Amino acid sequence: MIQNNFMSGDFINQLDNLYLNYGYESRLKRNTKIYIFTKSIYNGADIIDIDENPNVQELKREYSSLGYAVKIRVFKNIQEAEDTLFNDFFKADGVISNLKRRYEHFVSKLMYNLPDHVDYEYIRSPFEYTEYKLDEDNNGRTIHIPAEDESNNLVSKIVKQINTHQGPLLTIIEAAAGYGKTCTAYEILKEFISLPGTKLPFFTELSRDRQATIFKHILQFEIEEQFSNRVDSNVVIQQIKQGRIPLIIDGFDELITKDFSYSTNQFEQVESMLSTIIELLTDNAKIVITSRKTAIFNSEEFHNWMVDRDIDYTLAKVSILEPSIENWLPGERLEIVQSNEFPVEQLANPVLLTYLRYVQIDSLKLMMIENKSIVDSYFSFLLSREQVRQNLLIEPETQLRIFRKLVRFLTEWDVKAESKDFIKDIMISYNRKILEETRKKYTPDKRPRTDQLADILSNHAFLDRKEKGMIGMVNEFVLGTLIGENLLLGKYLQYNHRFYENISQMFALLAVQAFQVQPKDVKLKLWNVFNEYDFNYDPQFFFKIDLDFKNEIGRIYENALLEGFSLREVLFIKERQFIRAMFNDCTFVDCHFTLRTFEQCSFVNCKFYNCELIGTETYSDQYFTMYGCIDDNDFVGKVYESEEEEVYDYVNLENEILDLYFQKGTFKPRHRQLSHIKNELDDLDYKSVTKTIHKLKSDGIIILNGDLTHLTKRGIAYYNDNYKN
Repeated sequence: MIQNNFMSGDFINQLDNLYLNYGYESRLKRNTKIYIFTKSIYNGADIIDIDENPNVQELKREYSSLGYAVKIRVFKNIQEAEDTLFNDFFKADGVISNLKRRYEHFVSKLMYNLPDHVDYEYIRSPFEYTEYKLDEDNNGRTIHIPAEDESNNLVSKIVKQINTHQGPLLTIIEAAAGYGKTCTAYEILKEFISLPGTKLPFFTELSRDRQATIFKHILQFEIEEQFSNRVDSNVVIQQIKQGRIPLIIDGFDELITKDFSYSTNQFEQVESMLSTIIELLTDNAKIVITSRKTAIFNSEEFHNWMVDRDIDYTLAKVSILEPSIENWLPGERLEIVQSNEFPVEQLANPVLLTYLRYVQIDSLKLMMIENKSIVDSYFSFLLSREQVRQNLLIEPETQLRIFRKLVRFLTEWDVKAESKDFIKDIMISYNRKILEETRKKYTPDKRPRTDQLADILSNHAFLDRKEKGMIGMVNEFVLGTLIGENLLLGKYLQYNHRFYENISQMFALLAVQAFQVQPKDVKLKLWNVFNEYDFNYDPQFFFKIDLDFKNEIGRIYENALLEGFSLREVLFIKERQFIRAMFNDCTFVDCHFTLRTFEQCSFVNCKFYNCELIGTETYSDQYFTMYGCIDDNDFVGKVYESEEEEVYDYVNLENEILDLYFQKGTFKPRHRQLSHIKNELDDLDYKSVTKTIHKLKSDGIIILNGDLTHLTKRGIAYYNDNYKN
């Protein structure tokens, strides 16, 4: 029981604020606290019992006679009061049941295009995890976790952080297409709702058809939908801030409405959405975002934007790495693949690996023996099954023609999904001859109308229902494969001689990702298409296709920022192929370098394994410099060797560099990207600039985190003591 003297203490003020947040009105009658709720068809009254107050039962009868549903409450402390109201309003059991059904629906969709009578299993991948506070000197320690490490399960690690971390926590999960971002988000949801506790997750998936400018309205709509209008959205938002409702947002990158490139102007496209999220990142909020890898969260725009908001939060960044075949295929299946020496590069795709995991074992053996394309086998499986499942008398190759046309239209219009009626209209308008010939194959008593055939095709395994009732391709692998086939067959060119101006980089990347599992000669043909026409894509895209399709570098890269690549057995031997380029967070294995290949380039946080510097040139950092790089054979040490130490005006140059961390009129330091700093100092001697930056890092004045840099606390004091005007 709560003693009478609580009425004048902090507790009653806390109780008033709590009930006010939930929309109650406060009353004080006969020295008894009563809270009235009249904001729905339900009228309720909570009477707070104080030390077995004799007035309580009389008040209950009085308010019951007025039509209120009366509850007598006894709270030992404010935490108990919060738990009680939270459970009453959010009906946790009902919400959890809905979330379980949502998870089950997601799994059933995943398994729909796989052989029958198989069970879903979440496939773990290796990942890298970094956690740090942005206002601290250290950037956190990045740990690499292999998929088989049971003690560092990614899903469990994130759920544990949500449950135990004190203070606001923003977790960003990044991965390439098909590496399991959405599956991971759903597994976090599943594990979270399976644990006992008073927290209730809020899960939302974003569609590319939505605009970031109205994300606040999207959030409010989904709050009302998930909680069935039982509770005001402002109450939900308050509980998100308090950490009782962890927010899981899947598909952040879907709000980027234009090319999915690595340029920093992406930040402007999502700033409105981030504003809504950051408004929630207070108190004890826990927010998880999944996204395809972008430059946004490593940009100075994002970090300075966060600094301006003066939020004392922790940032956890997760990179899901490429899964290995061993992660996906159990013992017998892996042995079949290895014993037949099947080309491993034709398997390295999660969609195909999932198919091989669940296909009948006899079919797998036959594929390996015949050295059959896994892509052809997967597509043949889907298309042939549609003939049986929907009694569709259209041959697989003709089905492919129909869907290649549809994909061509979608990519030309720069959309991923359209309404079902619109899809059906496209099917009819551009496949009329095929549909009429198909109708003739049916007996008269079973012959469908043309619109009925279009309806059958709109329910095809290649298609899936998206947000707001829209229809799009079932997965990005199918979409990317059909985009690539349209490019190789010249279908875009056939209808538009300037087609390369209309295909966004996002769709081009899907084609590249899908074609990584194609035979080498097919990949080379797609590489030729992208290099034959004037596609306006960024250097990162062309560097990717150089590596993925040829494993050699085909063009000159000037003023390029190249991030996150893994290169194996690549030769850097062409003269001046990289000019003022920066390699950030790249891994080089068994690569050979000549100095003349580079001019004023940088390697930041890169790893070199068994790499060799060849040629007769004497090293000079006019070729390239390195920051925070490691090796296993003193490769980096050789780079730092110089034949003589030159004298330069270190003090003035240091001042110029440190000044770039401050805006005019303020002495609050900013995060800066190293590539931007070098561009702004392009008129100064490159060697002196790089030496100065290296010395500032060595002296603990600045910290490098990939391309991103910021002043340490020591650096701020150093600047104030020596250069502040």
